[in-house]
Amino acid sequence: MHVNKSCFLLFLLLSILLIPLSASADFGPKPRLTVIVTNPPEEEYYLDLLIDYDAPLYDNIEDTRDLLDAEKLSLLENHGISGWYAALTHGTKASLWGKLTGERREGDAVHSFGYMGVPDKYKIIIITPENKVTVTRTINKVSYVSTVYYDYETGEETGLTLAWIYVKQFLMSLLPTLILEGAVLLLFRFKTALTLGVFLSVNLITQAGMTLVMSTSLLKLGLLASYVVLLPVELVIIAAEVTAFAFLLTEGTRKKRIAYAITANIVSAAAMFLLLAMEYSVLVG
Repeated sequence: MHVNKSCFLLFLLLSILLIPLSASADFGPKPRLTVIVTNPPEEEYYLDLLIDYDAPLYDNIEDTRDLLDAEKLSLLENHGISGWYAALTHGTKASLWGKLTGERREGDAVHSFGYMGVPDKYKIIIITPENKVTVTRTINKVSYVSTVYYDYETGEETGLTLAWIYVKQFLMSLLPTLILEGAVLLLFRFKTALTLGVFLSVNLITQAGMTLVMSTSLLKLGLLASYVVLLPVELVIIAAEVTAFAFLLTEGTRKKRIAYAITANIVSAAAMFLLLAMEYSVLVG
């Protein structure tokens, strides 16, 4: 009965947190691509994305077109080489947010692109201050929210690999879990070496499973869909850890071990919700 009540409380907590995010079909994070240009020139240059289709249904710079450099803009609008067209200046099938000029940050220039028109594959095109055209190789988007670094001096671009994305997600879930659930472990006065060993082993296994599911969900579906996935994943983890702690630990009563597993997971689940929100810019800008 105590287990069922705690599971219900977890469900209620996550449901309450999810209500604001599901209030509007257009609310929440959209696909986003950030191009960080290192060693940028001091003079003004333009940067756009090239897409492999010609369907300019959305004019993405309609409001600012008259304010832009006419020659640079013409080079982008009329690029169309080998079936690749400038996304912001020529147009896209779905709306795309962005600016041709980057925002200067600590010596770099940051170009942000967002909304449903962010392409799955693209090239970066740059019109230099001298009105020369530079185009990169084809780049495939690896995640719903991704970042690419472009070195203006060498013309080389680099991005996060899938392996690093999974490692990052694993550390983001494992470290806070160990800290929070470890604190709850002490509050329940569990302190033997066996208990600590079981605690570490179980969490390494469960967080590896969570990483596999959540990272794949984030990569393919984005944040809001991942919140939907998070609830059943957490319930499965609770069931697994309740079973593990109930039968593998020898310290305390079985009811106490079960109560610990449920309490610790409720705390870490709430923390995971907030960490995902912060990482994907829902709660912070």
